[in-house]
Order: sequence, then structure tokens, then C-alpha cells
Amino acid sequence: MKRILTALSLSLLIAGLGLGCRKPKTTDNTISAAVLMATADKQMKRGKFIDARQTLRQLEQYLPGSPEFPKAKLMLGDSFFFQPSPSFPEAEVEYASFLNYFPRHELRDYALYHRALCHFSSIESAERDQAETRRALEGFQQLLAESPGSPYAGEARAKVLQCWRRIAEHELVVGIFYVNVYYYPGAERRLKALLETYPDYVDRERAYFYLGEAMRQRLLSTEEIVQFEKDHAAKLQKPDLKDLTKEQGEQFGKEFNTFTTDRIKGFRDEARSYYQKLVESYPGSEWARRAADRLVNMGTSGVKEELDS
Repeated sequence: MKRILTALSLSLLIAGLGLGCRKPKTTDNTISAAVLMATADKQMKRGKFIDARQTLRQLEQYLPGSPEFPKAKLMLGDSFFFQPSPSFPEAEVEYASFLNYFPRHELRDYALYHRALCHFSSIESAERDQAETRRALEGFQQLLAESPGSPYAGEARAKVLQCWRRIAEHELVVGIFYVNVYYYPGAERRLKALLETYPDYVDRERAYFYLGEAMRQRLLSTEEIVQFEKDHAAKLQKPDLKDLTKEQGEQFGKEFNTFTTDRIKGFRDEARSYYQKLVESYPGSEWARRAADRLVNMGTSGVKEELDS
């Protein structure tokens, strides 16, 4: 029995010595940055984007002072951007990191353009929020401001136009939605701002028609009524309209009716002017036909305004 225990103890001791002598795995720091870059480049060309990122991370971690380091930072972004299922948020982070590390690098325009493309590629439909569209627009505009002669400038200008059109379309869709849910004051504000802010990019036919629709059905908003009451109270030098005399109450009613009538007449006249503009500027179109029908139903004695085209 003692012999068995002795042999067992000896074997455990030998095994322990063997484990104690085993060296931990270490990263081979003798590989040059040039070799790592060449390896990563081959991996990218073969479509092994994950392997390429691992290689580039080694260079990023152990050789940040090498001449290859800036290109490695850019390739990290490219590895996310050009993989079969692109990860634009991760690519954007890497391009932004390059721009922070190297604000004056000769490839700055490349990083600016591809960072903007990351946002551009994430743009939602016109019905959705346009935060990514605005970020893309800012990115392309920054590139054009910093490097107007960049080889990416032509594409950036084209993308800027597409961004403006998408933002304008979004504003129009929201305005039409407000009309459809009977929120006419909101539709008025949205569509007027649209025509003023994006005159070169908006679908004017639809904008004029739905602005006409909003003004044709618009009544006084709660805010307008409250403001009228405040103004009337101030005229009477009162904090509010709670303790009016009979005469004051009757006078308030008369003035409020006059105010309401005038305002609504103004809304309807404005609606006619938008319909009229549509008929004159876009004859033969479907929206002009609809506008003409509205004018017939409303009567043709309304105001005929010349609106900016």
C-alpha cells in the first residue's frame, strides 16, 4: 500500500513540475507593421474581414507609432464598411477615430467621405425620422468645405442633393399627415416652412395642394383663442376674463365673433390663392385638376395672390 501511495505522489509531483515549466502564450511582437499590413490586405481581398480586423488590431495595439498605423485605422473602417453585411455604425466609429487621431492626414477626405456614407447608407424612408439624413448631409458638406477639390467631391455634391430632397420629402409627408388627421395649424406651419426652406427640392404640386387643403378647413387654434382672450383682458386692464360685467361680456362676444369671422375668411382666401397658383403653374397635372375642383366648390371670387415660384 505504501508503495502505491509513494508512486502516486511521485507522479503528481512530476506532473506539477511539468505544468510549472510550461510557458504562457505570448503575441509575437517581432512581426513588423509592414508584414501585418500586407497580411491584412490579403485577408481583405480574400473576403476574410474578421481575420483582417484581428490582424489590424495587433498593429493598432502594439505598433501605434509605425508609419502603417494611419492606414491600419482606415482599413479597420473599411473592414466593416465593405464586408458582405456591412456594419455602418461600427465603420463610422473607426472612420471617426481616424479623423480624431490624424486631423491633417492626406487621406482625411477619404475618411470624411466614407463616414458620411455610413450615415447616408442608414437613411430611413421619408415617413421615418431623418436624423441619419441630416448627419450624412453635414458630413458631405464638411468634406466639400474642407476639400472642394477632392476626388470624392463630385459624389458628395450629388449626395447632398439627395439628402436635401429626402428631408424635403419627409417634411411634406409630415404636413400631409397633419392634414389627414385634421391638425390644420400644424400642417400650415409645416408646409409653409417647407416651401420657404426647401424651395428647390420640394414637390411643389403636392405642397401647394395640401397647404390649400389645410387653409380651406382651418379654424382658430386653441393658442389663437387664448391669445385673443389675453389681449382682450389686457385692453380691459384685467388679469383675466372671469369677472366681466354684462356689458363687457357682450362686447367681448361681439369682438370675438368679428375676429373669428375675419380670421376664417383669411384662411379661405389663402386656400384659394394656393389652389389658383397650382392651376396656373402646373396646368394639366392631376393636382391642378383637383385644385380647380376645389376652386369651383369654394367659388371663384376669392383672392388671387402671386406666390413665389
